[in-house]
Amino acid sequence: MLTGLNFAVVDWDDKEFVKGRLRPFPDFVQQKLFNHYLSMPSKRDRNAYLRETTDSLANKISIPIKKLNLNVSEDGLRADAKSFSSACLSLRRFHINEPEEALLQLEQFATIQGVKSPSRESYSMEGITGRLCDDKWWLRKLRKAHNRNVELVYHHLNQVNRIKGIYCSNSTLKARINQKHFQQEYLANTIATNQDGQSFSLLELSQKGVADPKIRKAELMVRARGFEELAKGLGHVATFITITCPSKYHRSYSKSGMENPNWEGYTPLDGQQYLNEVWKLIRSKLHREGIRFYGFRVAEPQHDGTPHWHLLLFVEPEHYQGMTSIMREYAMREDSQEKGADQHRFTEVKIDESKGSATGYIAKYISKNIDGENLDSGIYGEDPKNAAARVDAWAACWGIRQFQQLGGCSVTVWRELRRLKSLLGEGKVAQQITEAADSSDWKSFTQLMGGVFCKRKEQAFQPHYELSVDTDTGAVKTSQYCESELVRALKGVTIAGKAIITRLHEWRIAFQVPCAP
Repeated sequence: MLTGLNFAVVDWDDKEFVKGRLRPFPDFVQQKLFNHYLSMPSKRDRNAYLRETTDSLANKISIPIKKLNLNVSEDGLRADAKSFSSACLSLRRFHINEPEEALLQLEQFATIQGVKSPSRESYSMEGITGRLCDDKWWLRKLRKAHNRNVELVYHHLNQVNRIKGIYCSNSTLKARINQKHFQQEYLANTIATNQDGQSFSLLELSQKGVADPKIRKAELMVRARGFEELAKGLGHVATFITITCPSKYHRSYSKSGMENPNWEGYTPLDGQQYLNEVWKLIRSKLHREGIRFYGFRVAEPQHDGTPHWHLLLFVEPEHYQGMTSIMREYAMREDSQEKGADQHRFTEVKIDESKGSATGYIAKYISKNIDGENLDSGIYGEDPKNAAARVDAWAACWGIRQFQQLGGCSVTVWRELRRLKSLLGEGKVAQQITEAADSSDWKSFTQLMGGVFCKRKEQAFQPHYELSVDTDTGAVKTSQYCESELVRALKGVTIAGKAIITRLHEWRIAFQVPCAP
């Protein structure tokens, strides 16, 4: 749109070049780039700066600069989704007798649009083709890509830091708030009815499970406290570990917000992938050494959006030193000689019960990353509730899982048994496990399921999945994209080979207000 930019000060022969380079970006970014462009001392420097900066952004986004448009509106995304699905349908018809060639063409088309095609490992050829020819699938993917690309640009231009926009850009925060507002309205106005004639809004149903932040927070605290109680009884020791990315992943300095000269163009998602790779190496090494542990991992952003991990771990005392040494070794492998690496890359605090509980160590991180309740301020002095909203927007934008249980028993079984409340006729142990789940006793639940180190396949209860069946017709439900993709759903739990159904109702949408999918 190029509104508010004074092109009169641009050399006449550079105007079209400058307009073409700025047009794909959001208005705020256009102004930022334009101001910097004008500050350069010479014509050559100005044009080189704009070309190199926009090229580097487009390369990271993986969309050619000529096709990039980050100013697109929701209506524009919808129009694009319809256009792209229609183009895919045409390609499919053109290669009607060449299904493999058709799929190759469709995958290449998706890549050009900056969207990743469905994995061949996860879906059949027909399933992938069906998705690529569906406008609703395209709209979801285009929205996700658009939001992430906008945030990538803000991050690249150092607009995400404690000075300008902590954890995520203001644009991404606003988009997330709007998205959640839309979701609330959608859920509140969408009615589900079961076979018994009971009707609830989807909002009411969502507030009964871990989709509700307060319930999710309470459950995490219950499980953390249960692990701590187990550890005390078993004589295990606790530690709180933080693993941080090397300097080259950090966009800016925390105190000043100034650009970090060591930054090599990495995004927060690149940082998360780095931490995941380090963790894979750590787990493999610990497994080979026979070192077992359990606990929780919290992934959260530093001020500039770069992720770091907090780990609350419990381990047998004889393995404590070996575990922490291995973790330090792998965390320090990359760029270990850089300034500050020894102090910040890997930190470890052995928890002394006389000074505080293990659950207390992780409680503030759980609160900070969910709702900010019961906190005076964030780590950088920010308002905790506002910080929680920005962390939520950060995680949603980059697709980063914030909380993960490490080891221990199946949380899925725990949640399904809590739906049952009581269990009769399945034996004393099964009844005790169900009662422990219903009373939020994670310690007893874990002990009765087989113990904290029990393998999932050897635990007393297992999750039970079944093919979904239409109760009216008796037919097995299939994916909307492909008739060969049968729909499997969680139905309950199994014990000693016997299935116990916990999900008795089949819900149907009875009324839905017109809104986006």
